[in-house]
Amino acid sequence: MIIKNEQPFLDGCLKSLHGLVDEIVIVDTGSTDSSIDIARAHGARVLDYAWHDDFAAARNFGLEAAGSEWILYIDADERLVDATREALRAGLEKPDIFAVRLLFRVNSNSTLYREYRLFRNDPRLRFKGAMHETILPDLAMLQREAGARVGDASAKLIHLGYDGEMTAKYRRNLPLLQASVVRDPHRSYYWKDLADTLAGLGETDAAIAAAQQGLARAKAPGQVSDVMHSALIYTQARLQVQRGEDMRDLIEVGLKLHPRNWSLLFLRARARVNAGALQAAIEDLRLLLAQDADSIVDDTLAHDRRIFGAHAHELMGVAL
Repeated sequence: MIIKNEQPFLDGCLKSLHGLVDEIVIVDTGSTDSSIDIARAHGARVLDYAWHDDFAAARNFGLEAAGSEWILYIDADERLVDATREALRAGLEKPDIFAVRLLFRVNSNSTLYREYRLFRNDPRLRFKGAMHETILPDLAMLQREAGARVGDASAKLIHLGYDGEMTAKYRRNLPLLQASVVRDPHRSYYWKDLADTLAGLGETDAAIAAAQQGLARAKAPGQVSDVMHSALIYTQARLQVQRGEDMRDLIEVGLKLHPRNWSLLFLRARARVNAGALQAAIEDLRLLLAQDADSIVDDTLAHDRRIFGAHAHELMGVAL
């Protein structure tokens, strides 16, 4: 875990790990509140680290100090729930399993998706990326060269940090994301998050431009998955639909890439209502209302649960 001034969240996070982990290694990047005392009260080993705008470097510093065979990485504003030691360890004895995906809820209104949060403490698996750090490049290499496989677990991580006011986080993340798209312009998720961050700060024109730049790179053959391409389309189309523009053609492109992009389907319903294509919008909304938000688990995307309930009912009322 990496922390800095996580006093409001840290105790709850560490309590959620009781009885589930053998050691806790915390990398502190300059806390001035009681975070370090809270960590030590839970028996954590706390390492001081000079922050230099690189999340992967901080994660890897902590990995070097970890002595266990498997690593769970978690943030202070997250909670591990619906987990037992036995369930977390199921299948880990298989020599070709190198990583396990947990269920992740990014905020209180989102559906679940899968995140690679549990992996072997193997020197070949290290984080990459100064922002939105990930083990996936190294894991992909091990899948190609060593036949590494990935498992799934039923344990959930619940993220609390994206509920409430986000302006401070947007301002913190903006310069890191701007540097990231320069350093690694072909990582589409950076462009998507940059667009979302700019939109959150009210800079809509810049947000649309960022999404368009990400999409321009995504169109290169083999550059990104169809799912991420569809997600980028959603980011751009959402901003332009909000401005009253007709984005139905672009939305159709995204849905052909990923037909189960439920967020994009709801956006199509909105765009159809705006354009007066009411019966077509009603058909989209009936499909959304027929889904069980609790059973939707995407490999990479989270959707606002309200598009399967309150938001869909409200838009249905408008259309009817």
